[in-house]
Amino acid sequence: MAQNSNQKRVERKSKSDRNMNRAVILLIAGLIAEWYLLMVDRYYVRGGSAMVKWLEYFKWMRWAGLGILAAGVALILLRDRKSWFAHLGAAVAGVGAFLSFTSFLMPFYFPTNVTVLCVFVPVVLVLGIIYLFYQAEFSVQATALTVALFALVFRSRSSTPLVKGFAIFAIAACAALLVCTLLIRKNSGAVRLNGKELRLFPAKMNYTLTLGVLAACIVLVFAALFSADIAFYAVWALAIGAFVLAVNYTIKLM
Repeated sequence: MAQNSNQKRVERKSKSDRNMNRAVILLIAGLIAEWYLLMVDRYYVRGGSAMVKWLEYFKWMRWAGLGILAAGVALILLRDRKSWFAHLGAAVAGVGAFLSFTSFLMPFYFPTNVTVLCVFVPVVLVLGIIYLFYQAEFSVQATALTVALFALVFRSRSSTPLVKGFAIFAIAACAALLVCTLLIRKNSGAVRLNGKELRLFPAKMNYTLTLGVLAACIVLVFAALFSADIAFYAVWALAIGAFVLAVNYTIKLM
């Protein structure tokens, strides 16, 4: 019994160290990405005549990003030859996807897109930390709340077709999370991949809170499609709910 207890303690320590290393790498990557976006804001958005040069830069960087993304995917596909290819490939693919996506987006919806991306990067960092250190159900809840809050904030400020389209996307994303959660609950918190069982949630987990959060996100974003006032108050409701959930799950970690 003592040996099993020590083995579990070692496994938990190893997992904690591994997640801490990943969190540090994620933080460094996020800081570099945020620095890049701030440079874009400084020299492209406020650069005056330099804007033309940056537009040309974005055109080339778009294709370079796609090439880096392809190289990362190739490394992931070769992971059977070297195990570390998978980690390197994921990092390379992430860099390529970021450069390609941002370079494609920059010329459109100027300058709002740069501001949104500057906010988006820290949000992704927070979600990554939640995924690494918090319970799996909170990761699902936080993802749905983030998508819903983005949609509600945009809707409270604008009623353009693009904003409403993003709100519909948020509803679809939260609905997909809801369906996946129901299917996982049916399988006692696990899914099968390549004949192996992958546990996503604890076997005896209570799904009521997670399903309630997902349903609330869907209902509030749907209601906001018809009124910017509803979107404004829904932002506060979800923001307060997100804070309460964060406190609740943080206490559970202690």
